[in-house]
Amino acid sequence: MAGIKPPRPLAASDDRESFDCGRESMNLWFRRHGWHNHQSGVSRISVLCDAATGVIAGYVSLSAAQIERAHLAKAQQRNQPDPVPALLLGQLAVDKRYQGQGIARSLMFFALSTTLRLSKEIGCFCVLTHPLDDSIRDFYRHFGFENLPFDPNSSMVVRMRDLERNGF
Repeated sequence: MAGIKPPRPLAASDDRESFDCGRESMNLWFRRHGWHNHQSGVSRISVLCDAATGVIAGYVSLSAAQIERAHLAKAQQRNQPDPVPALLLGQLAVDKRYQGQGIARSLMFFALSTTLRLSKEIGCFCVLTHPLDDSIRDFYRHFGFENLPFDPNSSMVVRMRDLERNGF
């Protein structure tokens, strides 16, 4: 990933309008809601930018979340509060000009490392995400995410304990 700066918080001056990941719903969310959500504290958005041009190569959003205990696997429900605290990996997208260069993988490592670090300070059971389709679901599986067995929204989670075990 030569020429890509390390992750940093989204800034008001960042050009969100030219970002195009190939999914209009994600482009529109980033353009219309990304800065407002970041600025208001609803979510935190981090970006990877091209070192030469400053163009946003990719972004990821993180926020607080919760899961109904009943959505977890039966073995994980025991002795858990209801709802169960989680961190939400809400959006992760890479501009088409930068796809296939490991940007998504870098954003995922950043997001999971950040959530694990935060879980040391704030109680949290897992990272929650809502994949848009099966190809994205497969991408998340590579990082240890599993389907929430009883969730009608087909969400996926990876437990903090598993992230720690896997070296994050």
